[in-house]
Amino acid sequence: MIQLTAFSPEDFDRFISWIDSEALLITIAGTVFSYPLTAAQLETYLADKNSYAFNIADVNEDKIIGHAEIIVQEENICKIDKLIIGDSSNRGKGRGQEVIRKLLEYAFTNLDAKTVELNVFDWNTAGIRCYEKCGFGMNPAKQALFRSGDDTWTALNMSIDKYTWNGIK
Repeated sequence: MIQLTAFSPEDFDRFISWIDSEALLITIAGTVFSYPLTAAQLETYLADKNSYAFNIADVNEDKIIGHAEIIVQEENICKIDKLIIGDSSNRGKGRGQEVIRKLLEYAFTNLDAKTVELNVFDWNTAGIRCYEKCGFGMNPAKQALFRSGDDTWTALNMSIDKYTWNGIK
């Protein structure tokens, strides 16, 4: 079972240890951070009053396995961001859907969101499938390009509204 717990300065070293490349940092955070990730960057991140940063805990294993954030972008619109299952051995086990459902529950019930969105790179087909299974749909008009080394990546925007979420939860 997955549980969201508060992310704090005591968690910085673990989070930083998961980020082993600039490409991974861009994958989870776009250009918000610069590589290598530092505690100073995370302190600034935690100071943002519109940000709700979480550890992702596996209750059965009594272990922190990941990180996620919900950003209140404007009234009633939230964004899921900086989502990572840290240790690669914990990936591909279907935990993503459970994490997304917990984040949606938090956004819709605690933050009174009417819409929740996220960005995902077009090459991340497993992520796209996960988000679709949780009720997200594509917003074709909202796309962004990111540079990673010599590559250009296309970020797709997906969203779900509270009405849709209520129908599938």
